[in-house]
Amino acid sequence: MNRKKKFLTAAVLCALASTGFVMQVSAEETLTHDLDEVIVEEDRDALPGGYVSTKGTSGLLGSNNVMDVPFTQMNLTAKNIEDYGDPTLALDSILRNNPGVRGGGTTLHNDFSIRGITVNGTSTYVNGIPGLMTQFNAPTYFAERIDITTGPNSTLTGTMPTYENSFAGGIVNFVSKKATDAPITRYKQTFSGKGHFGEYLDIGRRFGKNNEWGVRINTELQNGETSISGEKINAQGIYANIDHIGKNSKTNLLAGYRHLDIKGGARWFALYPSAIKSGAISKLPDAPDSSTDYGFEGMEKESKGYILALNHEQNLSKDWKVFLNAGLNNNDLDKNICGTSSRYTIINDAGDLMLNWPSSGAYGGVFTTKNHTKTQFAQIGITGNSKFGDFENTVTLAADKSWRSIRSKTQRVNFGLISGNLYEGNVSVGNNTFPSVDEALSSKSSYWGASIVDTLNYGKASLMVGLHKHQATVESYSSGKMTKSTTSDATCPTYAFMYKPNENISLYASHAENFDQGSVVGGTYKNKNEILPPSKVKQNEVGIKYLNNGLLTSLSAFSIKQANNIAEDRPDGNYLVQNGEQEYKGIELSVNGRLAPKWDVMAGVMYLDAKYNKTAKGASDGKRLTGQANWSGVLGLEYHPDKDWTVLGRMLYMGAAPINDAAFEVPSYTTFDVGVNYKTKIDQVPVKFSLMCYNLTNKDYWMARGDSLFLSTPRTVALSATFDI
Repeated sequence: MNRKKKFLTAAVLCALASTGFVMQVSAEETLTHDLDEVIVEEDRDALPGGYVSTKGTSGLLGSNNVMDVPFTQMNLTAKNIEDYGDPTLALDSILRNNPGVRGGGTTLHNDFSIRGITVNGTSTYVNGIPGLMTQFNAPTYFAERIDITTGPNSTLTGTMPTYENSFAGGIVNFVSKKATDAPITRYKQTFSGKGHFGEYLDIGRRFGKNNEWGVRINTELQNGETSISGEKINAQGIYANIDHIGKNSKTNLLAGYRHLDIKGGARWFALYPSAIKSGAISKLPDAPDSSTDYGFEGMEKESKGYILALNHEQNLSKDWKVFLNAGLNNNDLDKNICGTSSRYTIINDAGDLMLNWPSSGAYGGVFTTKNHTKTQFAQIGITGNSKFGDFENTVTLAADKSWRSIRSKTQRVNFGLISGNLYEGNVSVGNNTFPSVDEALSSKSSYWGASIVDTLNYGKASLMVGLHKHQATVESYSSGKMTKSTTSDATCPTYAFMYKPNENISLYASHAENFDQGSVVGGTYKNKNEILPPSKVKQNEVGIKYLNNGLLTSLSAFSIKQANNIAEDRPDGNYLVQNGEQEYKGIELSVNGRLAPKWDVMAGVMYLDAKYNKTAKGASDGKRLTGQANWSGVLGLEYHPDKDWTVLGRMLYMGAAPINDAAFEVPSYTTFDVGVNYKTKIDQVPVKFSLMCYNLTNKDYWMARGDSLFLSTPRTVALSATFDI
């Protein structure tokens, strides 16, 4: 009864009006080398409107103004996270504000792409440390900022453990909230979907003689049904950030724990290749009602785990300092029960479904998986500044080591004919008894690397040269016994030139390379545990940045080449193989900041020409990359008539994309999000109310990713009330 009252109270409060004010608690960077004072309340580096910050982190380059970084960079603030973060689809809804990022995620998975290259939550960083997030529904409430630097990154970040994909698309770095000089006690309630309730607590304090110690604690409690019928999310989490600023040092420790349980929520489909060849599928099926439940009884993903992230800097002198970055991720996926490959197979124009390719043997059916993943990372380095007349030089030397081990076991369960229909949503597996699974060692990887980055400044020009030496050992296991081991190494250069005719204009050209150590084929393919050949990813980029009267405009042209790892359908199943290369050429434009009095903008567009090259016998040379649209864009506007009210809106566009070797084309789509924000006081307690509606027109659409189809999320109304106690 108490819980019901609390729920109703929150709903009534949220319905009064809607959010505007977000107290932006900016924090000092943990990544590398700046021992700045803790910023008190507002993000002094934010552009007008407060959605994008001019200051961000770029690996070994440290904390810099975006005008001084020779790559495309966009730093999303706490206000951006707060205003645009869908309570049940947080990371995907936030990252879409960057024109170089294309969403494709669901409430189950953190899947997205950067400049066309597929990544997910495992490819992100926390306080500059890789491998601390999982693929499933990443939390964002503990983040003060999310910094996005596009392009390959080995030289800038060191060696990183990869899982399912490479980090070649760019750096997505979560910067954790830290205690500010002003105490923070903030309580937030949310309600969204059909009955999804959330509670969040944010407490920050500084103490000690000179406020040298800080503690920031963020907690979450989620429970209830989302806007997708039958999908329920239950989550509990706590993240504690402890920092210390001494006379000659800075230390930051982030510790976090999260439990996540998602029932239902299937969104992933594919077209059966044989049905295309036979004519049983003659067209791309229309997207069904996006609120439809495709889960079956027993379908569930449940995980729990903790992370640790340590950053330390020590001044040796006025010009030299040493730094240490270390992290640990320990995660248990206790339940993963879904169709093989996590997707349904459409077999005819009527929209009839199987749980996967209706092939013989154990490949079809349902699978239940249990795994334990442990990732460790350590980096130590030194950085120093020197002057030679009119020349200024900054050099950084670093060495790093990382490890990842995965203990897993997948048990496929064949229930005979497993059927359903795309438009009716009735999925049946016939038997809902799933065996218990005991995991065994399935893969181990270890990596070491050494980096040097040297930046030379002379007047209005600067030259950056970096080199990263890298070695990786990847081992695959079956039933706990090693089946294959591959060792590879590479040297990856990075170099860039920047010229600033004045403080408001930056011109740059850069080259960067990233090393892929050779991926272990996942359990959804017939050739599971096979290790694909290692490869390099190379990017060339030229660009210009212009800052004028609070409006930042960035324009860049880029070219990226990487090995082509592609799913290949064979009579006995689906294989992951390497064949030729993928080439991504494009132009990216973004505009952020003050558009006019009372109007702020966050907008961008990307043109992407993604094609296959050097494929076997030239069979696919020149063809558009499957699942890749040419055009995408975002337009976000904020109108604030006074200090208490804010009205915001966002339009997202995605162009048409080919799938299944261009047999069909996924149509383009445009969606709209709108919200209204209001701040007031209740009994002298500052309160903000918010109302946000995602997918305002309730548009049903497909999102292409490779040869897979992701079904959209239906219209979702999110209400919240935040109290600064």
